Amino acid sequence: MRIVLCDNVLINQARPDASFDLQPHLGLLSLSAVAREHGHTAAVFDPSLSLHRRQLRLDETFYRGLAWALLDEEPEALGLTTLGCNLICTAKVAAHVKRQRPHLPILLGGPHATILHRELLRHFDAFDIVVRGEAEAVLPALLHRSCADDLSGTSGLSYRVGDEVVSTADIPQFGDLDELPFPAYDLYPIAELGLHSLRVEAGRGCPFNCTFCSTASFFGRRYRLKSSERLVRELDHLHHTYGISDFALNHDMFTANKHKVRHFCETVSGRGYTWSCSARMDCVDSDLLAAMYEAGCRAIYYGVETGSARMQKISRKHLDLGLVHPTLDLTNGLGMKSTVSLIMGYPEETSEDQDATLDLLGECTGRSPDLVNLQLHLLTPEPGTALHDEYGERLAYDGHISDFNFPTLEPDDSRVMSDHPQLFMNHHYYPTVLPRSRNVFVDRAFPLLYALGHSLLRRMLHDFDGRLSSLVRELYAFTDAASAPLPDGRLLVDFVRHTWGAAHPICSAVRFLVMGDGLRAKTLAESADEVDRAVPSCLLSPSAGLLRDIHDVPSLLAGLQADQAVSEVAPAAPDHNLLLYVDAAQPHRVRSFDIDGIALEFVAWLCAPRSGDELSYWLSCHDDQHGSLRSFASDLCRLGVLLGTTEPARASRPDRSPV
Repeated sequence: MRIVLCDNVLINQARPDASFDLQPHLGLLSLSAVAREHGHTAAVFDPSLSLHRRQLRLDETFYRGLAWALLDEEPEALGLTTLGCNLICTAKVAAHVKRQRPHLPILLGGPHATILHRELLRHFDAFDIVVRGEAEAVLPALLHRSCADDLSGTSGLSYRVGDEVVSTADIPQFGDLDELPFPAYDLYPIAELGLHSLRVEAGRGCPFNCTFCSTASFFGRRYRLKSSERLVRELDHLHHTYGISDFALNHDMFTANKHKVRHFCETVSGRGYTWSCSARMDCVDSDLLAAMYEAGCRAIYYGVETGSARMQKISRKHLDLGLVHPTLDLTNGLGMKSTVSLIMGYPEETSEDQDATLDLLGECTGRSPDLVNLQLHLLTPEPGTALHDEYGERLAYDGHISDFNFPTLEPDDSRVMSDHPQLFMNHHYYPTVLPRSRNVFVDRAFPLLYALGHSLLRRMLHDFDGRLSSLVRELYAFTDAASAPLPDGRLLVDFVRHTWGAAHPICSAVRFLVMGDGLRAKTLAESADEVDRAVPSCLLSPSAGLLRDIHDVPSLLAGLQADQAVSEVAPAAPDHNLLLYVDAAQPHRVRSFDIDGIALEFVAWLCAPRSGDELSYWLSCHDDQHGSLRSFASDLCRLGVLLGTTEPARASRPDRSPV
């Protein structure tokens, strides 16, 4: 039987410049390998690849387009995996497929589906079978029965018999993950994408029991790690097959068993591989970190989850916050990068608790961004958690899209999700001590502030006694006074101008960085054909912009990054005009240069809608005998800043006079 397995679409709302995660889904590759081992044919379809290749568009046509793309793969069975954050996408795509191929068996799997199998089958007719738990133990038998025979003898399934949902016995977890075949990486276009790093499943399960996490509900609290020999064989296979030498070892709690990690370090040493992992700060020590570094570890993800000691207890994370900075000192001192991830918006979280989380993040901005990456997430309700057991009946919906939550594309998406809170809980929220508006505000404000960079944000915090919570509180009050529903780049600039004054270098730096982020976003929209074509086109590229009466921001930022004393950044008269543009060769990099005189007048003129005829006429009227302006315009064309022609003017004046 030919089964087509479809991946999730994960979109990081906080980072539009890195929207799609082009990495293979490890679970689907494992299922494909198992299916092949039992004589079946498997294919993996990644919708993110189709979006990346512009074969699909992330708009109202997406669900239907993805359904047809899956049918083009000629499946005899279709397997969908889903997370709560994109269940609406999975349900809509399944419905479109079922309308076209009513008799095609549609299977659903993944943590969300496993926990909510009965509810999903009751509410969505397009799903025929939910495969619960670790599907490698179920899929071969299911495919052997062609998904249509009597399924009562196959464990780990839920399906409909008439109007009733029937569930067979649970399947036991894999005791030895080494028994699984190597994942079918050949089903993903690794070479085509030029991937230099790959994810590898290191193990499953987490021995801890945090109130907000559903990992234990799906994988259980039993900590399982592949043997060092098996794991290194996988790395060797990927290195020899694809030339990959850098790996992200996927396991929620890789270092829970220090003895096993040390054995892995001994086994992998000497191969020249680099790798990253996730860990708790109380599950590492100086000796283990040193051994990991020597064995190639170059990055560790630390889930701290809250900066409040009170919330550490309530959430059952039970992490000693006194470990945070010493552990970062050890990790960064070895040359390993750390990601510090925190969560806000817990039901019980008070203003003091949230302030403690923000202030911990603020303290971490004193570290180099090359060594520390900071994350702040708005709490997402998850099924099968203690929080849901306590607050699940009080879920509310306001349509806010945070982090990886899938956007609404079809007109009824919001209604479907709001009508089924127990299925689409990731798009809902628990009642909280703090106003929902404040939690949503902080969720939007932190990425805006963090995008300014550690050095500038640290300088700004200097004027708020080093406390990020105080800065956020002032921004919140300013936003409320401005009657703006949510913070954006423009409001941030207004706030900085109000707080420090238009003549302060901080204001110039924020203007510069906010415009740079906006130019990158416009460039990506242009490349994805998402720009509004009804807007009159300008000859100035969407990837370029002009900032007048500004300081020498590049020099200012360089000084801050070189640990210039914060007190040295003082008010001074802005005397620069900067042209910013996105580097075509490096689309995530914004470049700038000073302009003045006739060049400044020319770029300012370009900022309004113009035609090619007007451009030629303007150049002919203003160029000097040496052709310096036309040469400047040619340079702008070469950089992709100017979209018009610089050929000599026509004999006749254009119909619309230039302004």
